This record gives sequence, structure tokens and C-alpha cells, in this order.
Amino acid sequence: MRVFGDFEFDEKSMQLHRGGSVVSINGQCLDLLKLFLDHPGQLVTREQIKGVLWADRTVDFEHSVDVLVSRLRTALGDDGKNRRYIQTVPKKGYRLVKHVRSEPSPNESSASAGRTRIFAQYALVAVLAATVAMLIVHTRYEKFVPVRGAPAQTSSR
Repeated sequence: MRVFGDFEFDEKSMQLHRGGSVVSINGQCLDLLKLFLDHPGQLVTREQIKGVLWADRTVDFEHSVDVLVSRLRTALGDDGKNRRYIQTVPKKGYRLVKHVRSEPSPNESSASAGRTRIFAQYALVAVLAATVAMLIVHTRYEKFVPVRGAPAQTSSR
């Protein structure tokens, strides 16, 4: 899970969330957002965008990039005057200007807690089994080894 500004982006499900709600954007906008999140604060050139989104296709690249960036800005709430997330670097590309931090997704943290709980249960069972084994060995061992100060028992045949 990557968090930036008011948004959370889940790479596994390829969903963008804001305030717990899914933000509706299409596949290429999500791919573009992922590209920006992979390079926060760095210039992402138009050629990099073309290479990631249209590597094997012939499209009107210049117009398509402009449309995608515009759609992504709209989804993020950026407008013409207030560019809080995506900065344009004229004739070069774009830059995600918000700080991005990675956090475990709720599924990852609950899975980790589940693994910890299972490990703790196995450890408890192992300790109990070792304690029972020690008690059994101790009671059996006393029959063969005399207690200090007591005469040794000999078997008469």
C-alpha cells in the first residue's frame, strides 16, 4: 500500500482509495499513477510514459499522454490553478510532488498477525510437550538411579 496526500494506492488490487472509498479511474490512469509512485519527486519523462503505457502500440502519443495526465489530475482533485499532486515540467514530463510512503495493506498486517498467532500456538504446544516428556523421564529415571544417601536396590536372582 502506498500512501500520498489523501490517497492510498493498493498495488495488488490496483485500486486507488480516498477516505476509504474507491476512486474510479481506468487501467491506463492506474498504470500512469503507479509509474509516478515508483518515481516520487523525480521527473518522469514523456518518453518513459510512452515506453510503459504504449511500448508495442502506435498511437497519437502526444495527445494520449495529455489526456491521461488530465484524467489522473481530475481523479486526484488537481485543477488548473491548484496542482497539489502532479507538476508539469514543460517539454520534458511530469513529477509527482507529494511525499509517498509505503505501508502494509490491512490484508498484509492481518496475515502477519495470523502467522505470529500460529507460531505462538506451536511454541506453546512444544513447551508443554517438552515439560510432559521431562516429567515422564524424571519419574522413570528415579527407578534406576538411587536418591542420594539411600542404599542402592539390588535385584536378587
